[in-house]
Amino acid sequence: MRLANKVATVFNGRISSEFGILLDDIQPDVLHTHSMVELPPSVWGQAARRHIPVVHTLHDYDLLCIRAALFKDGHKCEQRHLVCRALSAPKQALHNHIDVVAAVSATVLDTHRQHGLFGHLPVNRTAVIWNPTRAENSPVTRKPRPPGTPLRFGYLGRLVGEKGLGLILKACRLIPAEGWTLRVAGEGPERVAFEAMASWLPVEFRGYVKAAEFLSEIDVLICAPLWDEPFGLTTLEAYNAGCRVIGTSSGVIGEVVEAIEPGWTIAPGDIQALANAMSKALREGSALPDTRRSAASGLLRTLDPKVVSAKYLELYDLARAVKRHAAAKNG
Repeated sequence: MRLANKVATVFNGRISSEFGILLDDIQPDVLHTHSMVELPPSVWGQAARRHIPVVHTLHDYDLLCIRAALFKDGHKCEQRHLVCRALSAPKQALHNHIDVVAAVSATVLDTHRQHGLFGHLPVNRTAVIWNPTRAENSPVTRKPRPPGTPLRFGYLGRLVGEKGLGLILKACRLIPAEGWTLRVAGEGPERVAFEAMASWLPVEFRGYVKAAEFLSEIDVLICAPLWDEPFGLTTLEAYNAGCRVIGTSSGVIGEVVEAIEPGWTIAPGDIQALANAMSKALREGSALPDTRRSAASGLLRTLDPKVVSAKYLELYDLARAVKRHAAAKNG
């Protein structure tokens, strides 16, 4: 049924026609689309026929994958599956109507380019704009760890396999048996299985917890998803709270960790590398240098909604200029 719905969405001519009528009624200066999971890609053509500039934001991989994740059965998709190639073909055929593209991370943009998309756009008509956040500029007050007490590792996220909690629990059995705890925040369909994996380990499942509260109670956050997450705000929030972060080297998490504190990334799915990084944290402690924390705070300030909105307004102006130039050239 889900596949049938996706097919119906991609080829929904009625919605496309109604969208064209809506464009005639509103006559917008710019059409800004986002993840195309509910609209047919032909809406881009509707805008192009009316000489309306199109800006598109890539939040995930829906132009390439019907799951928008490039991840299936516990593994990253090295090759795109036939059904994904077939259903994304209309999107790729019509994406040339996009005048300016933005992505929520460099990884997302690069992945699309590697698959042959947006080759019609010069670099100055592409942009990486991280998602906005209203995170407070003032750092979270992290509760200091009393001397001689265990180092507090933390996991924050949904309890599903692709988020990497299983990997973390396996790595826990490769590090010294004492001197640490792992706190797990979040819920999900695989909680019972993960609790079984954590038997006889110093692991506490906390359920739903506010992120700020949780980050104030841990020393090192572990972000080890098995897929390339499009955006990883949690890593920045952890740094802003004064936590260290161990993260996967691929995807936006790797971008953030290498920007703030290089040397704390691991290859995706590498249990031994994760265990080594956790052992390193046990040796070095949890103190995050003030310069690193300041860098994270600075990055968070660039994600203020007003700052992000201003960046998009610049893209709108650019898209309109592109259309004006094309009209002058053809007229």
